[in-house]
Amino acid sequence: MKFQEGDQIIVIATGEKGVVVEWINKKMLTVDVGGIQFPVYADQIDFPYFDVFSKKKALPSKKTLSTDIPRREKKPEKNIPRDGVHLSFFPILDKDVFDEDVFSHYRVYILNHTDDALMLHFTVYFKDLKELETKHTISPLEDMYLFDLSFDRLNDHPKFEMIFSLESMHPQKAKNHAVSFKPRPKQFLSLSERTMKEHLASFSFVLFQNFPEKGMETSIYTDEVMKEDSTEDGSIDLSGLLKAGFKVKRKR
Repeated sequence: MKFQEGDQIIVIATGEKGVVVEWINKKMLTVDVGGIQFPVYADQIDFPYFDVFSKKKALPSKKTLSTDIPRREKKPEKNIPRDGVHLSFFPILDKDVFDEDVFSHYRVYILNHTDDALMLHFTVYFKDLKELETKHTISPLEDMYLFDLSFDRLNDHPKFEMIFSLESMHPQKAKNHAVSFKPRPKQFLSLSERTMKEHLASFSFVLFQNFPEKGMETSIYTDEVMKEDSTEDGSIDLSGLLKAGFKVKRKR
């Protein structure tokens, strides 16, 4: 692969410099720019020294007086559709001793595709026991990494509790918006298989389109149906994913 973990890179569209964190799949990787991690396609970044050498050296010229004020270049705006807040899962592949791709885990992100700055209180439960609790501020049109979810931990009945609020309170908007999400193993197996076979980066769930109005505080709940996709010992049936040619790496 052209890039390795730790390589210094530059984002072609914005000119911002960062570092490679890890590969997500054969076409996409995670980079860190100014302390913010986000996924990009490999053809959207380059090595910084390519940018330096490609620039023509300016020839020295005679000094002239000018009253023109140089214009400050604007950074290109992010072309992101305003289609709500999403919970996104990036399947991560690892290598085994034979250098073959092995499915390892998911990187979980919140995608804030709205013009609102949001506060998020995020809690993860496994078998009704709290395992992770974090708080975040998510800027408009920002993608934020939350945590890694091991594939085999779908057996432990994971549940995500999310409480959103506006960073700047609005008199016409609700004080907060609570969302409860339970991954369904059978659905995740199907989505993971399709994502990898079609060489996509991730699959996502829309949590809400717009922040609710005042008095409309609501809670979204996604049921998990284990009996539809579990084996006799209660573990997840991996036959569909394995038949598609993917190995699974157990990770806790």
